Amino acid sequence: MASTKDLKKRIGTVKNTQQTTRAMKMVSAAKLRRAQEAISNHRPYAKRVLGLIRHLASGMTFTTENQFPLLRVKGNEATAPKRVMLVVFTSDRGLCGGFNGNAIKNCLRWIQKHGNQCASVEIGFVGRKGHDFFKTKKVKLGPYYHEISGKVTFAQATKLADALVDRFVKGEVDEIKFVYSEFKNAVTQQVVVEDFLPYVLDPSEVGQEGEKDRPKVTDYIVRPSKVEVLTELLAKNFAIQSFRVLLESQAGEHGARMSAMENATKNAGEMIRKLTLQYNKQRQAGITKELLEIISGSESQKG
Repeated sequence: MASTKDLKKRIGTVKNTQQTTRAMKMVSAAKLRRAQEAISNHRPYAKRVLGLIRHLASGMTFTTENQFPLLRVKGNEATAPKRVMLVVFTSDRGLCGGFNGNAIKNCLRWIQKHGNQCASVEIGFVGRKGHDFFKTKKVKLGPYYHEISGKVTFAQATKLADALVDRFVKGEVDEIKFVYSEFKNAVTQQVVVEDFLPYVLDPSEVGQEGEKDRPKVTDYIVRPSKVEVLTELLAKNFAIQSFRVLLESQAGEHGARMSAMENATKNAGEMIRKLTLQYNKQRQAGITKELLEIISGSESQKG
């Protein structure tokens, strides 16, 4: 059994840990507010860009893939096994609960379910934790975009999108998918596996989600032409979607870390309570023992 001195020292150590976790929770909460505002502002824009692409493409005739190499029409995809690249978004630092573990588990689950249907599956990384995990596993490692870290910027998203588009256009991969944590709220993040390249399109789909039943609007004059505007939108779209995913992952990381540090602070408080109770019991037992020794000594002297 630990002595009162050891218990007192341990209580002090746990209190210091509690102060650290409480400070980390406050820092993550401040970062989360900014990240949540950023993703809330960017989501409608990213969705509207996809809506414009669908709207422009509806009714168009796609004669060759070379006209829009980054776009595929649903039903016209190749049936042969594809070379797939999964880009896993994790954090560079730990202490964020199951944020990294959930993304890694979903990536492994997808490979287990669909890997046999693919010609090859390689894994790319945004975030050090995912790379550190997979580099010791028997998987095909793709590029690690280690320069994309810290505060998310559109320049970083553009750099990531350009690198991925370049690999796709060169024919190194047939499909690119993102595995990331979609931000729901401060305590909930949902891991999704989302198609990134190519953009698969249903030409009959018009407008944004929820507008399928509305009548098609065909009396627009597009200048310089639908093809040129669609080409420009596609060129910008992948950087915009990359920025959205990076913001989702960033907000999810801060939310997960804030929740983890809050739980750690509560657990430290509970441990302090139990250790203090144990310390008081041992201290009381020690005092009682000393009193009994004094009384026994006094009685022996009287005898």
